[in-house]
Amino acid sequence: MKNLFLVLVLLSAVSQQISAQRTINFSGKINNFDSSELVYLRLKDSTIPLEINTDGTFSVEQNIDQKTFFFSLSKISKNGKLEPQTPLIWSDKDSVFLELDWINKSYQFKDSMPFQTTSEKLEGVNDNQQIKLILNNPNTLPSLYFASKNKENISLSDLEKIMKSIDQEYKNTIYVKRIESYLLAKKKTPLRKGDRIENFKLPNKDGELISVVTDRNKPQVIALFSSGCSYSIASIDLLKQLSELNTNKIEIVTIWDDETKETWRNSHQDQKSKISWTNLWDEFGYAATYLDRKLWPTFYIINENGELTQILEGYDKKTARGLKKLVE
Repeated sequence: MKNLFLVLVLLSAVSQQISAQRTINFSGKINNFDSSELVYLRLKDSTIPLEINTDGTFSVEQNIDQKTFFFSLSKISKNGKLEPQTPLIWSDKDSVFLELDWINKSYQFKDSMPFQTTSEKLEGVNDNQQIKLILNNPNTLPSLYFASKNKENISLSDLEKIMKSIDQEYKNTIYVKRIESYLLAKKKTPLRKGDRIENFKLPNKDGELISVVTDRNKPQVIALFSSGCSYSIASIDLLKQLSELNTNKIEIVTIWDDETKETWRNSHQDQKSKISWTNLWDEFGYAATYLDRKLWPTFYIINENGELTQILEGYDKKTARGLKKLVE
């Protein structure tokens, strides 16, 4: 029997929210700055250290692939964690200037977007209050962002209510695409060992949609990685060794659970350049949800009939032994 076929439509260039990459200049001035502290620009899935001049000014350029984006400034807390110094600040400009008081965290940003207040309300409430606010006003980018970010804490019925209320102009935003993919995956029967994995397609580096589950009568290793996980990066060497030992016995696929294409393609190039097998991007998070990924890295072993036979989690000797057995 041929594999059941699921094709996700991943059209990331059709949205008014997703556009060609452009360079944004982030600059500003921090008043009453404590020079002993480290400051970071938080932008999507990136954290960029800022060099603050003696007069409190800073300037840095970053590439953005969205028409409307958000950013924030953070510092390192005493516990070694990032501590926000500003709320998420939304903009669609090519150049932004922020003035911030380091002591009381008040800020001035002359190019604030109409929904900035909505975003700060959503950011400042607990989960239940946030869900109510989103349900009452789903047609803003902040509402869709927080719904996408916190979708695992929102019931499927509430997510469906949100989706039914979305105006046409927002339906192709990346946030809506991620919620759609999440709902689609959650409606599938939870996978157990022995279950047949339905095929789905994800983009490669050229944007071509590639089948994840092949129909070549060979076992497969599907590895879910994240560029922000050091164990995922280290696991590239495990798969490289596996590919070198492989005598055409198995198929190897890596899927990257990264928020942006730039992170997936451009980070850790020294290690990722070793990848010679199928390498895909989980653009809207479908794979992570459908395969019920609990941690990175996770390796899913599929037999020649397309059935899930084993799940190896983490980067350790047990995982290495389990992978090696596939080519013995």
